[in-house]
Amino acid sequence: MVQIFICVDFDRDYGYPITHLKHAVSKPIHLHKPELIDDPQDATSIRGTVEGFDLFIQHLLDEKLPTTFYFEARSINMFNDRYSEKTKLFKLPLFELGVHGYDHEDLTGEETGIRFTKLEEEEIIKKAQMNLEALFSTKMIGFRAPYMRITNNTTNILSNLGFAYDSSIYQESIRAIRPYSINQDLIEFPVIKTPKESPMKGMYTYLWPLFEGNREIEDTIKNYLRIVENSKILDSYISINLHSWHFAYNIKQDRYLSTEDIVHNINMFEKLISALSETEGVIFSTPGKWLKKHKQDLDLS
Repeated sequence: MVQIFICVDFDRDYGYPITHLKHAVSKPIHLHKPELIDDPQDATSIRGTVEGFDLFIQHLLDEKLPTTFYFEARSINMFNDRYSEKTKLFKLPLFELGVHGYDHEDLTGEETGIRFTKLEEEEIIKKAQMNLEALFSTKMIGFRAPYMRITNNTTNILSNLGFAYDSSIYQESIRAIRPYSINQDLIEFPVIKTPKESPMKGMYTYLWPLFEGNREIEDTIKNYLRIVENSKILDSYISINLHSWHFAYNIKQDRYLSTEDIVHNINMFEKLISALSETEGVIFSTPGKWLKKHKQDLDLS
């Protein structure tokens, strides 16, 4: 059985790292209102998330699709300030909630040049965790690092803060994979990247290329079905990864999309999900549900 995890990074419109700033900046603001970038609140736009939200969430609800949302705390708080009734939808049992930083921080400093101490990194993650747990009245069990970059300290910090799993590491594979233990307390759910020499040609299981117009939906569906077909491991998984804003903002074109374009992007997502739903031996789930059922089967030594 291959499990499909739909994983959404709920964050600002294209979080962009700026040298010497601890917080990320929304790329549209960086390009068009650079005078605002020094303030984390002013530097954050959630317009894309808002404009694509209703159609996307309704599809998840209509199809009863389990989905994991990794929240950047700043962005979901801004969203909640304006749309508290919509925020309540995330509390439905269908959805699993995790942490994606507070201000989409570049934890490694690779882009910003700012290196966080272990204490500083722990304070950031804890601040986001506590903020989200207060907002949703539930324990945050999963973490995904902004930019998919963790430090040598991150996994120990996550263990100390009581997280059950991380999903911030790419793993090359042509088939569905299984999580693995980092230590006695923390499990890693890698994100698949197919090898460049494979028929999938180095496809990431993030949907960036699809929404940016760099890959056709037919090729994307074909590649996911190839991964499923290659998969013989019992109870393995493939994650489909996307950003909350990407239905409504195109990075390459530097523009917010029309309603027609947003509908087109959501329709492509729906086609991918429909093709997988109709495939024998595939079910939709979440990392947390996987752990509840299978954690005892992992080698925790």
